Amino acid sequence: MIIIRILLYILAAASFGYGFMLYRVHSGSYFFTIWWILGLGFIALGLSIRFELFKKLPLWLNIGMAAIALFFVILIAFVLVKIVSYSENKPEKDLDYIIVLGAQVRADGPSRVLRYRLEAAYDYLKNNPGTQCIVSGGQGSNEIMSEAEAMKKYLTESGIDENRIIMEDKSTDTNENIQFSRQLLPEGASVGIVTSNFHLYRAVFLCKKNGLSNIFPIAAKSETFYAPNNYLREAFAYIKDLIF
Repeated sequence: MIIIRILLYILAAASFGYGFMLYRVHSGSYFFTIWWILGLGFIALGLSIRFELFKKLPLWLNIGMAAIALFFVILIAFVLVKIVSYSENKPEKDLDYIIVLGAQVRADGPSRVLRYRLEAAYDYLKNNPGTQCIVSGGQGSNEIMSEAEAMKKYLTESGIDENRIIMEDKSTDTNENIQFSRQLLPEGASVGIVTSNFHLYRAVFLCKKNGLSNIFPIAAKSETFYAPNNYLREAFAYIKDLIF
């Protein structure tokens, strides 16, 4: 039991440390707090083992809590495996369209996440000259222009003909990205979804949920440092979308 407690305290320290680093680098959302919550959970579990609190609870309650915890661990692990399986792929050639999903635009241009998506889109468009591109994303309250406008500017300045680029600049989240972009697509078109590797599985799920079936994932790279946070956040987001 001592070894288990030490392991739990190490996990707690790692969770607190990672959450603090995310906080310091302004990760873009408040999801970093989940790592502090996990840290507190590891500490609470370690103390419960230390003081044998579980022995003071009814057996049925211990079994119930263990079953619920196991269910959520298995569910999240299953979703994470699916997310990772979409992270690496060879995109289908000569698609009719690609949709590039937006991300934050800063004062000096696309954020690093968005640049990675645009680099993946540029590579695909360069290698598949017959493919049209929909850039999808509205303007947030802290953005100097719509994400779609920033993406079109980036791609045209990189050498992509502006006649190949269609702007969808009203959407505010991934679901709207896909809903509004679908309205710009002809029936039966083959479509590639360009987004961050950790985001692909949920994006494809939302495409199918919105009636797009001829869908092909195109993964953009992402920062390794943010991977644990990004993948865990996407797992929770996918479960939310699945339920609601």
